[in-house]
Amino acid sequence: MEHDRYVLRVRTDASPEDAEARVREALAAEGFGVLTEIDVRSTLRDKLNVEVAPYRILGACKPSYAHEALQIDPALGGLLPCNVVVREHPDGGSELIGVDPEAMLGLAGEPALEDVAGTVATELRRALEAAAG
Repeated sequence: MEHDRYVLRVRTDASPEDAEARVREALAAEGFGVLTEIDVRSTLRDKLNVEVAPYRILGACKPSYAHEALQIDPALGGLLPCNVVVREHPDGGSELIGVDPEAMLGLAGEPALEDVAGTVATELRRALEAAAG
């Protein structure tokens, strides 16, 4: 697993469709639900008449952690949910990209959020690794 400044990345040989099914299952196994989804490919086709490779954004959330974080800082709703991208990789297979909860919640500058951010990051990382195989 790669860790960039604000995202976690992992590659898989699976097609985008299979990778999406696997990441949904892995997120559920960690207790996350997918609250939102954006099919970027369809949106760009419909709105701009352009074709791009498969690219879907899943908004994953674990209510207990969201509640805990919002009790500390109600403005954090602007940083929720944890987005997970499933995209076709140009070299074949797929890439799963998850926002790094520690980086996102770190924007708040609230030390009380460090524990919840670390826990969410660990569980999200586990889900991405499981989905990648």
